[in-house]
Formats: sequence, structure tokens, C-alpha cells
Amino acid sequence: MLQLLALLTSFAIADPILAPDEAVRAALASDPTLAARLADLEAAKGLRRESLFLGRNPEVNLSSTTDRTRRSGSVTQPFSLTGEGIHAARSARAGLDAAKAAAERARFETAATTRRAYSRAVLARELLRFAEEDRALLARLRGVAEARVAAGEGIDLDLRLARLEQARAMAAWLDAQAQATSSDTELAALIGKTPGPLARDPLVAGPAEPGPGTSRSDLIATRAATRAARATLSRERAAVLPAIGLGAFYEKDEGREIFGPAVTVEVPLWNWNQSRVGAARGNLRLAEAIEASTAARAATEEVRAAERLRVAEESLATLAPDIGAEAAPALRAIERLFASGDANLSETLLLRSRVVEGERAWIEARAAVAVARIDVALARQSASLLP
Repeated sequence: MLQLLALLTSFAIADPILAPDEAVRAALASDPTLAARLADLEAAKGLRRESLFLGRNPEVNLSSTTDRTRRSGSVTQPFSLTGEGIHAARSARAGLDAAKAAAERARFETAATTRRAYSRAVLARELLRFAEEDRALLARLRGVAEARVAAGEGIDLDLRLARLEQARAMAAWLDAQAQATSSDTELAALIGKTPGPLARDPLVAGPAEPGPGTSRSDLIATRAATRAARATLSRERAAVLPAIGLGAFYEKDEGREIFGPAVTVEVPLWNWNQSRVGAARGNLRLAEAIEASTAARAATEEVRAAERLRVAEESLATLAPDIGAEAAPALRAIERLFASGDANLSETLLLRSRVVEGERAWIEARAAVAVARIDVALARQSASLLP
């Protein structure tokens, strides 16, 4: 009774399985890459709010002599006569649109990256489990070979082969451990915590059906960035003329007070502004090139990802639904053949390697389908990626 109670308690306190949707939820709250996009969005919002006011700050000048017989002061507000502030506001508005779209795209990219990492982590853990089972099997085969040699019924070649194969299985197991650790670390960096138990099938990481998509936010972002760069170029071209300051002044000199409107102008009266105009023109060309490149990449991604998914799903459909369920009894049967003497070690190792390779290929094929579905959903910007 006490053992049963302890068993039930261990199940109750065991960590629950981390589902892919839960991993995505955690990543959307803690992924540093997404956080950087959101920080850019906040900066763009601040620049947009700033552009809603006058482009230049008001200027206040106050002066007084030491004996206070003469005092003066003025308040002026600089204005651009060439529309520099209007172009700045347009640039800020387009920049905000670009930041919003980039942040939205980052949500889908983070979800896709997390699902891929989840699939790789599941695959790595399953391969580690296969390696552990293979290591244990080779240890048992070596034990049988040693017992036969000790009894004078076996041959030294079988024992040597068993020892060499066990060493190989040990190396594969150590490598699988390293791969599982690396995959868990990758997933932890995204979700902000050490992943506990995961699903056993990497296929669950991808959406069951990628589904239809929406307008890709990265395309929207690059178009908005081009508009912002074009408005910035117009602003720099408008900056060739200095701002005009409008305001009022007050002056008191030996009891005599004077006040009235004030008009100021900066010198020099003309500024070709060629360096900033040239830089803005270059940034516009860069933005146009990025827009064209992003559009071409998006179109290619959707076509190629869909084709890869079709091939992967068709290939997986030709396999048995659960190779893993068939591999375990096959390995037990192979072990019994060697233990009963109906097969020598060379035959046993050959049969074992075929089963192990098939089991690995099956789980890797399921992981490949999961990643292909994720890539299709990201190419379409499908909501199926999100929790």
C-alpha cells in the first residue's frame, strides 16, 4: 500500500509535458529577438509623437546688465518654409508603420523558431533514447558472448566483435547526449526556462494543417521603410533653406520699455546640405533594394516550402504508422536468436543495425514533416503557428 501511495505521489508531482503551444506562448513573452523588435516599435512610437508637434523647439533669450538698467528678452518659434516638418512627420509615420509590421512578423518568426526548436529537442531526446536502448542491447549481447566463450561454446571473434560494437554504441550514446543537451539549451533560450518533459513525437511541433495565410508583415514593413526613406530624402532636400523664427521681444533700457513682434533667420542663408541629401538618397536606394529582395524571397519561400511539404508528407505516408512499435519486438527477437544460438554475432549485429537505422529514419522523417509544415505556415504567415 505504501509503495502504491509513493508511486501515485511521484506521478502527481512530476512535471507536466510541455506542449508546443505552451512553448510558443512562453517564447512570445521572453524571446530576446522579439523583445528587440518591440523595443524598436516603442522608439518609433516616440518619434511619431514627437513629429506631431512643431519640428523645432521654441527659443527663449533673456539678458540683463549687472546694474539692471537694461533688460531684454524674446521668445521665438522656428518654422521651416520648405515643408521640412511635414516631410519629417511623414517619415516618422511610415517608420511607425514599418516597426508595427516588423514586430508582427517577429511574432510569427518567434513562433516558427520555437516550434522548430521544439521538434529538434524531441528528435534529439528520442535519438538519445534509441542510443540508450542500443547500448543496453549491446551490453547484453556482449554478456552472452562472454558466457559462451567461458563455457567453451563460443568463439573469440564473437566476443571481440561484441566489445568493439559496444564501444561504438557507447560513443553514439555520448554523442546523442550532447545533441540532446544542445537542443534543450536552444529551446530554453527561447522560452526562458529549462524545458521539462516534452511530447514523444516531433510531428506534434508543427501545425496539423498550415492553413491559409495573411499579408506578410515583412513585405508591409519593407514597403513602409521605403516610404520613410523617401520622406526622409524630401526632408533633407527641404533643409536647404534656414528656418524662420516668429515670436515677440521685450526690452527695457533706462526706464524705457519696448516690445513687439520678432522675426529671426539663421545664417548662413543657404545650405546645400549635400552630405545629408546624399546619405538619404543612398538609404532610399537601399530600402528599395531590400523591398524587392524581400518580395522575391517571400514568393520563393512559399512555393518551395509547399513543394517540400508535399514530398515529405508523401514520403512519410509510405511508411508504417508506428515503426517504433515494430522496432522493439524486432530487436527482442534478434536478441533471442543470438541467445539461442540460431544466429551468430555478425548476423545479429547486421540485423540490429537495420532495425536501428530504420527506427532513426522514421523519427527523423516525422521531424522533417513537422519542420516543413512550420516553414509553409511561416511563408504564408498563417495563424496556425500561434497558440
